[in-house]
Amino acid sequence: MSGSTITSLEALDVRFPTSRTLAGSDAMNTAPDYSATYVILRTDRGDRLSGHGLTFTTGRGNEVVLAAANALRPLIVGKTIET
Repeated sequence: MSGSTITSLEALDVRFPTSRTLAGSDAMNTAPDYSATYVILRTDRGDRLSGHGLTFTTGRGNEVVLAAANALRPLIVGKTIET
C-alpha cells in the first residue's frame, strides 16, 4: 500500500427551491428549501482519487453544516491516507 496526501477540501452549499411549491412541508417546516452541504476531498493523485460526501438538511441549519465542514479543513488538508 502507498500513501496519498489530501490537498484540498471544498465545501459547497447546494439549495433546492422546494418552498415555491411547498414540497416536503410539514408542521415544523412550513417552507423548506431542501439543501445539502456537498464536500469534495482532493488528493495529490488528482482525478484518480477523491472523496465526496453529502449531508442533507431542510434548509435551516445548512450554513452551520457548511461552516463545520470548512472548520475541519485545517485538520484534514495535508494528512496522508493509505491507498
